[in-house]
Amino acid sequence: MGDAKNKETAQSEIPASLSNFLADASLTDGQRRRIALFRSVESAVCSRIEQICVTSGLDVVDVAVLVVDVSAHELFFQDEEPIGTCVLIGHRDKVHAFLRSALPPAEDAPFDPYEDLRTAAPARCVRVMIVDQESLTVMSYGTFVTVRLDAADMPEA
Repeated sequence: MGDAKNKETAQSEIPASLSNFLADASLTDGQRRRIALFRSVESAVCSRIEQICVTSGLDVVDVAVLVVDVSAHELFFQDEEPIGTCVLIGHRDKVHAFLRSALPPAEDAPFDPYEDLRTAAPARCVRVMIVDQESLTVMSYGTFVTVRLDAADMPEA
């Protein structure tokens, strides 16, 4: 019992990060590969999310991110030559519409694979879909803090 308690304590002290999740034994190799792909663009994606939320007034929970690996590029962008990982960021309804038009679900599919975009992400998170040649991984990501300042409420200098 003492060992179990020590493990719980040690794990609770580790800050949450994608690196920690990559070691999770319940993930498949494909999920690990797709999460690692997201990690490669994570910093730029976070900066872009912040920019979009500030300039458009879009709530963080309504932001969706689509990360397309080079291996899946032709599924979405038939006319263009892949040059690297492609990232699309926007309102979840627009990303949902793009996905359904670019890569429609099979007619006999038991569910809409993009259904997660229909509901807002958990508080302070965005919905992320990562696609490679094999599959799609969906996750909620981040703990974004949104601060809205109204210039009318600001003291004059």
